[in-house]
Amino acid sequence: MFSCFIKLKVLLSLLFIFSIVSVFIGVKDISLFSLNNEDLELLFITRIPRIIAIIITGMSLGICGLIMQQITQNKFVSPTTAGTMDCARFGILISLVFF
Repeated sequence: MFSCFIKLKVLLSLLFIFSIVSVFIGVKDISLFSLNNEDLELLFITRIPRIIAIIITGMSLGICGLIMQQITQNKFVSPTTAGTMDCARFGILISLVFF
């Protein structure tokens, strides 16, 4: 039980570190120590929403995978093996054609 908390702390700290690193990686280099008005605007308009969207998407995919495994009672099932990826592609194609 104690090792689970250590693993959780390590994983959360790695998520935090990689998120901070990801915020400062991009086409335009941004230095943490010399932030001007343009750099702050770039951070708050594009990069911070991007990292928040990536984290929320990753959590959602993990939860959806767990739900799919619980519904089918199969620990090896994933969206690709269950055939839902093809249905999602078809839905995207239909929405692109009609909308």
